Amino acid sequence: MVELYDELNNVGISFLRGGIDESLINELCESLNNSITKHRGIQIKNNNDIDIGGVALNVVGDSPTYIKLLERLISLGIISGMEKHFFKSKFILNSFSGLNNLPGKTNFSGEVHRDSKYFMKGDPLMLNILVMLDDFTEENGPTLLLPNSHKVVEKPSDEEFLTKSIKAIGKKGDILFFNADIWHSSSLNNTNEDRRALPLTFSKSFIKQLLDYPRYLGYDRKDEFSDELCGLLGYNSRVASNLDEWYLPYEDRFYKKNQD
Repeated sequence: MVELYDELNNVGISFLRGGIDESLINELCESLNNSITKHRGIQIKNNNDIDIGGVALNVVGDSPTYIKLLERLISLGIISGMEKHFFKSKFILNSFSGLNNLPGKTNFSGEVHRDSKYFMKGDPLMLNILVMLDDFTEENGPTLLLPNSHKVVEKPSDEEFLTKSIKAIGKKGDILFFNADIWHSSSLNNTNEDRRALPLTFSKSFIKQLLDYPRYLGYDRKDEFSDELCGLLGYNSRVASNLDEWYLPYEDRFYKKNQD
């Protein structure tokens, strides 16, 4: 596992092959299919600018199976490995989404981009992982990533990106890790089959989550989760909204010092 983080820190990209077992992958596929249907309905109702299907952002509250995946990442030592070898501190879940790279379709992930909003060379604040729910092949639109691009601020030209990027080829259950400063994109799915994945981001606790997961899941559900999962979901990184909450005893405070 240490070698995985050595490669991640040096090149900005690494893989854990066979990280998630087939039984959980099957559960996640079913949950993601349901999430995509649910989220597409909300996108259309709200006249959202996501104009094709296959996109479900912030799905963690849709199914207990997504919580099960986070618990699996903890049990595999992946979360503790991130803390020790990448962040060098505690961190939280910043986003948990689901994507289906539909045949012949392109969405916002097809643009060359990096997921951090600011360049953070030398100070890793955010990490991406992508759990493959289907095999990623040459033909079905694998993620493209530009190695070592987390070390430079400038966006590469399209020619440089296409020439030097690598394809994230893998089997369902594989996990792709990459620094959030890595320039990347999805590619076109030239098959007739789905290419599904769960992209998750993790960040230092002072960075806002893309959705307030503790509030969304329910503040009263904190006791359902282990201490480590509570910290990961952001239950110990909340912001007080009034003075009574600010002056609570330490054990009841919304933001715990040991979360940093």
